[in-house]
Amino acid sequence: MIGGLNQQNNPQQRRAEGVALWLGIDVGGTNIKGAIVDIEAGKLNGQVLVEPTPPTANPGDVAAATRRIAVAMNWNGPVGIALPGVISGSSLRHAPNLCASWEQTDALSGLRAANGGNAVLINDADAVGLAELAYNQTDLATSGLIIVLTFGTGIGSALLYNGTLVADTELGGLSGSRGRFEEVASGRVISNESLTPIEWAIRAQPFFDELQAILNPSRWIVGGGLSDNFNRYSSKLKLSKPISVARSGIHSGIIGAAVACGTSAGTGDLR
Repeated sequence: MIGGLNQQNNPQQRRAEGVALWLGIDVGGTNIKGAIVDIEAGKLNGQVLVEPTPPTANPGDVAAATRRIAVAMNWNGPVGIALPGVISGSSLRHAPNLCASWEQTDALSGLRAANGGNAVLINDADAVGLAELAYNQTDLATSGLIIVLTFGTGIGSALLYNGTLVADTELGGLSGSRGRFEEVASGRVISNESLTPIEWAIRAQPFFDELQAILNPSRWIVGGGLSDNFNRYSSKLKLSKPISVARSGIHSGIIGAAVACGTSAGTGDLR
């Protein structure tokens, strides 16, 4: 919890000294995590602050939580915020792990206002993809199509095509014989149902098979909470293409949100 953590040491002064620091916040269905990121180095610049996602999961309460993180960080500049859904104007669509009021007009306005009006918003899986484009040492510009999947409360997705992010995909919403894949094979389901890696792979394999048949990716990248020990799970899958964990693991969403903020703030293009 934020109350038990120390504040960052004057990030504004370090920015004034030319260090490329930005605050990234990753909003999930379970937790909201934030950290200051050095986007030149592509790494966290200190501790991660965590708040549980409010039980209401409504825009006002989530906005208040992101503001508390910013205040605890001594941060008063633009903020990058990764969200689990499709950002459509002033509302958030396809966010089943938050509440339905996110789909109302102007639902995102309070989130921006809570952070001084300088919030740069990005889909959470797209944030992971953006971090990969920024820091992955593989030549992604010539890698064809790469599918990024984030396994957490739900299943998020991002597509990378020859070094370009194809935003706002929601592949976790695809359905198989058991129902929507994010409802049967997400990180939350693993925890709630105590699935073993083999049990998870039986549920997830049809998802990978369908995406392989439809999109024919050259490789897979996995982020989200499951990336912490994903080798235990990936070893049970039968895949014809390589699969790896996102470069920054569970912090990739935070880092990608900070990259989005740094990029957009530099151009004045705040989404």
